[in-house]
Amino acid sequence: MSRITSLALTDVRCFAQTQRTGLPRITVLVGENSTGKSTFLGCARMVVRLSDLVDLSDRNPFSDAPFSMGGFKTIARSGASKFAIEATFEGHRYDRVRVVYDRGPAGEPRERELELSLSAERGRGVFRVTRPGSPRSGGPEMWRVTGPEFEFEFPQSMVSYRQFSTWLSGSVRRGNLPHEGDTALWRKRTGEVSSEAVRMFARFTNFFRRSDLFPGAEHRLRVAADDPNGWPREREYASNPFGKRLDDETLERIVALGKRLNLFSSLDIRRGRGGTYEIWVNASGEEYNVVDVGFGIHSVLPFLYAVASAPKEATLLLQQPETHLHPQAQAALVGLAAQRGHRLLVETHSDHIPDWFRIAVMSGDIDPHDLGIVYFDRVDDGASTILHDIRVDDQANLIDTPPGFRRFFLDETERLLGFRR
Repeated sequence: MSRITSLALTDVRCFAQTQRTGLPRITVLVGENSTGKSTFLGCARMVVRLSDLVDLSDRNPFSDAPFSMGGFKTIARSGASKFAIEATFEGHRYDRVRVVYDRGPAGEPRERELELSLSAERGRGVFRVTRPGSPRSGGPEMWRVTGPEFEFEFPQSMVSYRQFSTWLSGSVRRGNLPHEGDTALWRKRTGEVSSEAVRMFARFTNFFRRSDLFPGAEHRLRVAADDPNGWPREREYASNPFGKRLDDETLERIVALGKRLNLFSSLDIRRGRGGTYEIWVNASGEEYNVVDVGFGIHSVLPFLYAVASAPKEATLLLQQPETHLHPQAQAALVGLAAQRGHRLLVETHSDHIPDWFRIAVMSGDIDPHDLGIVYFDRVDDGASTILHDIRVDDQANLIDTPPGFRRFFLDETERLLGFRR
């Protein structure tokens, strides 16, 4: 089973220089507002999708909801000329992926891949694609591919893509190489005669013709994300808010999850007037349109759908899943997440969420090595964020807690107890 095991961000928004953290099966992201938790989730999703090299495009990879991050101007740290994202993986074709972006010139994607490095398992198949420099006035832009015992350059105009990842996931994956991978044709078109250049081209083409170079279906990572804003609160929807792929089995799983959280005992998608869709739930023994019950039920539906529809090996990216839920339902939600076996990246503003995961460690539902807490620490008068990895022992005691972690909650408790005047 493929999984992401660490993430590093360099000069991304509030992350100064390089901030790196490990990602066990369940990773809880905690910190104040605007410390980069949602940005972290958005970057995780982007690099996971890129690592599979399937169906990529030249469009902005940071533009998809619910982690729409804008363009280079809003992603790169103020004053930075480039930014980078790096991830490590287990069970994947590549054990390390690093991508560096700069601001592309007019006509280029707003976030242009300046460098893409991929390292395959056990050191085999390490390669990198770069733009070696700005083209001379009137000259073509060159791409340089560096791999085991070869380095080969070719003009970008030889391919129909503007991003390295798009070229790899499209042309190269289908076996379409520059000059059709034909040495004689390449020499005829370029006039190249040096034996060293011929050797580099041959090694380049042989390397990218390998059948094991790209991730197969067994290696690909599955990522699902819920939208913390939920769906529009409407009595009737023009289309099924669960999407066209909702089947009876997934709907049954959603109902089972709703029962586990003690929110509703049944859920039905009904066709309304004019072909619209209505969501009906049975809460407190009566059936209601979802707009006529508590907001918590409506808000949790995207989360339940993400959990119910995602395969067991998927990584779920969750933003404040506790929002609008009673603490009793929050505790049940954590227990549910702990027992289903998904990998989780959970952003939360609740002090209870990490505590309930710790309780799951104490009860034996989670191995202590499978739980991590990442504290997003605001420093430099709020201008930067640094990441702290916090682990737990087999008694769920916190290990390596940094100064400032939970300080707010302790201060408020002391105020309540009257320790401060």
